[in-house]
Amino acid sequence: MITLISFIIVLGVIVLVHEFGHYAAAKLTGMKVEVFSIGFGKKLIGKKIGETEYRLALIPLGGYVKISGMVDESLDPEGGIKGEPYEFESKSSLQKGFVITAGVLMNFLLAIFIYSSIILFTGIGEADSTFISQVIADKPAEKAGLLVGDKIVEINNTTINTWQEMSKIIHSNPEQTLNLVIEREQNKIEKVIIPEAAETLIDGAIQKIGLIGIAPKIVFRDASLFESLSGGVETTVQWTKVGILSIKMLVTGEASLKDLGGPIMIAEMSGKSAKRGIQSFLAFIAFISINIGFLNILPIPMLDGGHLVYIIIEGVTRKKISTKIKLKIQQLGMAILLTLMIFAVFNDISRVFTGKGKEIEKEITIDK
Repeated sequence: MITLISFIIVLGVIVLVHEFGHYAAAKLTGMKVEVFSIGFGKKLIGKKIGETEYRLALIPLGGYVKISGMVDESLDPEGGIKGEPYEFESKSSLQKGFVITAGVLMNFLLAIFIYSSIILFTGIGEADSTFISQVIADKPAEKAGLLVGDKIVEINNTTINTWQEMSKIIHSNPEQTLNLVIEREQNKIEKVIIPEAAETLIDGAIQKIGLIGIAPKIVFRDASLFESLSGGVETTVQWTKVGILSIKMLVTGEASLKDLGGPIMIAEMSGKSAKRGIQSFLAFIAFISINIGFLNILPIPMLDGGHLVYIIIEGVTRKKISTKIKLKIQQLGMAILLTLMIFAVFNDISRVFTGKGKEIEKEITIDK
């Protein structure tokens, strides 16, 4: 039950924020919004207020805002285009571009708001010197005999004063022998350790680093409003880079369609994050919001990025793309998205039955 409720909340919040972005931008630019729907398919309930009908539909895997005079997800061959001043096609390229990208913008703003709020209320975690507070089982640190409470003071004859200094050396030496000097109960002990190699995202690219399997004691200090906002933006940018890298890996073949996750995987992860607490659950909403925003801006027909391509082409050429051509492209986009959804759902089912589900987590540790 927790999984179902948390899944509904995650999708509900993200879809509502995304579609509200389109809705608000359309209203600001003088467009007529005919339908604001949370969900697709058969209408469950609806109420018309003013010129807009607000709906809750059967399939909760998205939503849409139907704007007058726009060839959209409804695949209406006429698009309702009559040349009225309140129609989408009657507006300038800049106004149309604003409306199309507003949903994605709201997704990223939601993520920034959530991450910034978490930092503001929990503070900024900093490592307490080079004391070890956790040693991971079967990792190099445990095999070398390091214990909780040890303090690393020297690596390869270099004095270590901060956890960052220590991490930099360890990360820079995967599978290389390191000579450590540690303090344990006022005694100095020498240890030899070889960091294992691991891949991680650094500056938008996968790089190999060394890890030994330890974690610091984290001390939280109050964060200013500026630090919170800066941290929220930085976290959002980092996860966006992960999205870009994921697409790049799919295109180059470094990753396969078997790695795609669908609604079942999202539901499972929603439940797990909710059970870990409100902070984890909110962070997960932000993470999914970034992914939804990033995917929507890709230049795929049916998605916001596909509509943006139309707008750019028409703005540059000063010629309208015919409704017939747009309809055919939209149908192609529908086929692509349905195919990807089938792959994702199939992968989800395979994970459930094989027990090989993978949970995406981000643990806030300097070296682990």
